[in-house]
Amino acid sequence: MITEHVSRSSVLIAGAGIGGLAIALSLLRRGIDCDVFEQASELREVGAGLWISMNGVRVLQDLALTQQIEQNCIAAERRDIRLWSNGGSWPLYNRSSDPAGNQPYLLLRAHLLKILVEGVRRLKPSAIHLNAHVVGFGQDDEGVRAKLADGIEVKGRALIGADGAHSKVRQGLIGNIESQYTNAIAWRGLVPVDRLAPHQREHVVSTWIGPTAHVTAYPVRWQDTELMTFSGQVDRADWLLESWSEKGAVEECLKDFVGWHSDIIELVKNVDTLNKWGLFVRPSLDTWSNGRVTLLGDACHSMLPYLGQGVNMALEDAAVLARCLDDQPNDLAAAFQTYQDLRLDRTTKVAKSAAGMLPVFHNQALTTPETAGDYIKTQWAPQATAARYDWIYQYDATTVPLH
Repeated sequence: MITEHVSRSSVLIAGAGIGGLAIALSLLRRGIDCDVFEQASELREVGAGLWISMNGVRVLQDLALTQQIEQNCIAAERRDIRLWSNGGSWPLYNRSSDPAGNQPYLLLRAHLLKILVEGVRRLKPSAIHLNAHVVGFGQDDEGVRAKLADGIEVKGRALIGADGAHSKVRQGLIGNIESQYTNAIAWRGLVPVDRLAPHQREHVVSTWIGPTAHVTAYPVRWQDTELMTFSGQVDRADWLLESWSEKGAVEECLKDFVGWHSDIIELVKNVDTLNKWGLFVRPSLDTWSNGRVTLLGDACHSMLPYLGQGVNMALEDAAVLARCLDDQPNDLAAAFQTYQDLRLDRTTKVAKSAAGMLPVFHNQALTTPETAGDYIKTQWAPQATAARYDWIYQYDATTVPLH
């Protein structure tokens, strides 16, 4: 029985995604008791690659996970911008010329999830409760009551909603916030590299850009197998379902990339699993904390994937929130307010910047090679790239002043 295993002094966390597990591990490492409630019956992740940039890497280092991450990730040698039609290539960065380390860790979401689960269970074996969907809550001066879908109520001293874009905790805090379809979808898949030509197996992050779509491809490792991730974002006005994991058909995906370079066509044709994802946005929140309840990650600032920052923002949130709770352990409402004050402007700015990348990636100047060259040299000049990314990557959630 869940209620028998949860202390009333525990911080309750809704959602065992990367954000929820990162805050749980960060709290447990500080000696702060917590329990995680996950609606799924097992902790598994649909196949997808992750891009952990330096701002996220610092959080993983702070969680003492660097060694495990590096054993499972691939360090890209370089990142290139590629033209959709003829494969023309422009270097964005090179590992040998960037010792500061703006290169991301490339790994499978499932790997990071597994590493975080193991870290949490090592410190508290009973911390993660499955088949436990937080659907509502109540709070008073003494604590919180998380209401689960099966009718059980769990008492604790605070509640963190890390329950994603469809957050029930957010709904209880703020009410229903309608999402808006952005007229774009994402295709996501994984391709075993032994199905690809040798030149397609390189440890390179490739961002292919075109008039109405773009593709990011990079290698990841699963046990002893190397896979190439395929993530294609396409302008589409005909999507109705907000889902992360709708199954997609190769034939339909190929129709979205007619006329694209053969390297992209081969990626799609050889994909193992293919998922289709409608890209929705919600307006930025003005507040996401109230008393003993707060939100984290996609629950309070879901963002489009065009800067690869969704998971990195959740990791940053976790680091800052844990530090705030450690700093103000006897006044949870004040700790949550400090956390919100530190995170709201940054996450809003990152979300806005991510949305602003769509017309940069999808641009009519890319229609012909003649107009594309000047466009790419302007948009991805070193100064433009530094202005776009450096302020994101240089942030350190583990040391940012709390006061």
